[in-house]
Amino acid sequence: MMDKALMSLSKIKQIMGMLAELAVLQALFIIGQAYTLARMITNLWQGELMKDQITWLVGFLVIYLARHASIWLRDHLLDHYAAEQSKGLRKALLEKIFRIGPSIVQQQGTGNMTTMALEGITQVENYIHLILVKIINLMLIPWIILAFIFYLDLQSGLILITIYPLIILFMVLLGYAARGKADRQYASFQVLSNHFLDSLRGIDTLKMFGLSKRYGKSIFQTSESFRKATMSTLKIAILSSFALDFFTTLSVAIVAVMLGLRLINEGIFLFPALT
Repeated sequence: MMDKALMSLSKIKQIMGMLAELAVLQALFIIGQAYTLARMITNLWQGELMKDQITWLVGFLVIYLARHASIWLRDHLLDHYAAEQSKGLRKALLEKIFRIGPSIVQQQGTGNMTTMALEGITQVENYIHLILVKIINLMLIPWIILAFIFYLDLQSGLILITIYPLIILFMVLLGYAARGKADRQYASFQVLSNHFLDSLRGIDTLKMFGLSKRYGKSIFQTSESFRKATMSTLKIAILSSFALDFFTTLSVAIVAVMLGLRLINEGIFLFPALT
């Protein structure tokens, strides 16, 4: 799920524009791979010699390499951009803490602020890297490929466009459920980090009064609560992956069965069906 705060990052529109261009190229490369490979196999099926398919084979390899080169370029751009933004966010966070003073640390908790400045910013960097790619790719690549499928075979396109909204619906529902679980998990993590760091800072005092074992049990119970919240969130994440895999596999299976039946009944040529 995309956070609206992403749009306030510097150079976000420029990076999204470059990602959109690379996504269009990737979609065209996917289509090119399918087209050249299907053409080569169809020609061989029709009895042509392998030496006559060198052009198609070379074309497939060139497109394959070009596709992975575009993916490498995309990841390189995102690595640089995400690292740059996380560095800026960490600097802004530290400047704000020093500007406001100890009051915000007391309000939020020392462990929470420390975790946010260290691990939290790293998680934001990973989030920027992952979410931008997913959003741009889902906005562009499926529709370009779907348009090409409609061009080749209307019936296959209709099957896919019928199932696609179901995938979106289930992903939205499961996404909201996962977000609620993640929010509760983060609250547990805040309590755990604050409790753990405060206990470490006061360990000498706790030993002096003979309370160290009691606080050890308290930290264990807090960490167990965090573990259960994490596993509960993972269950939703795994369920969303299962739903996505199920419906995409179902759509591919339906298309494959329909194409197979039409090939047997001579309702479609081999080349568009294979593509």
